[in-house]
Amino acid sequence: MSEKEAKAVKLLDTKLDKKVIKTLTVCTVIMLIAILIHDGDHIRQAYNWGYTIPLSLWALNLTVYVLPVVTLFLARSARASATLVGAVAGVFTTASFLIIHLCGSFTGNWGVWNFSYFDLIKGVTYDGVFYQGVDWLSWVLLFHIPMFCLPCSAICFKEYRKLKNAAK
Repeated sequence: MSEKEAKAVKLLDTKLDKKVIKTLTVCTVIMLIAILIHDGDHIRQAYNWGYTIPLSLWALNLTVYVLPVVTLFLARSARASATLVGAVAGVFTTASFLIIHLCGSFTGNWGVWNFSYFDLIKGVTYDGVFYQGVDWLSWVLLFHIPMFCLPCSAICFKEYRKLKNAAK
């Protein structure tokens, strides 16, 4: 086994201490709450528009919870990989939310939210029905995602760097 591989194994075998577990747990819960609040705003939007969110969209939306939930599981299991997964979770969540809401969906799988918030302000026709309106609250609840997820991501990455340096 090379020295580099030995360091990687040592890092992966490192168990998190209680303080780091608590830190990662708090960060992950903050990310999950931020996502839930944002999703709650989509429910509010749908209600205001008279739009019925299809079951397939509810199921697809669960994908945004995968990385934070995996981070939580790994952290509670004292796994060092939780630090890196948590760092990726915050960045990925922020990027995916901003891209889909500012640029629109490239896949067409997000129902009326295939359209960017800019298009929804002007109004769009989706499945033969006209939808219009993104209010100030929706903008706030979009940009609160990076405000909460990116600091959590940075904290997770900082913990990863500490572990990596200690494994040398």
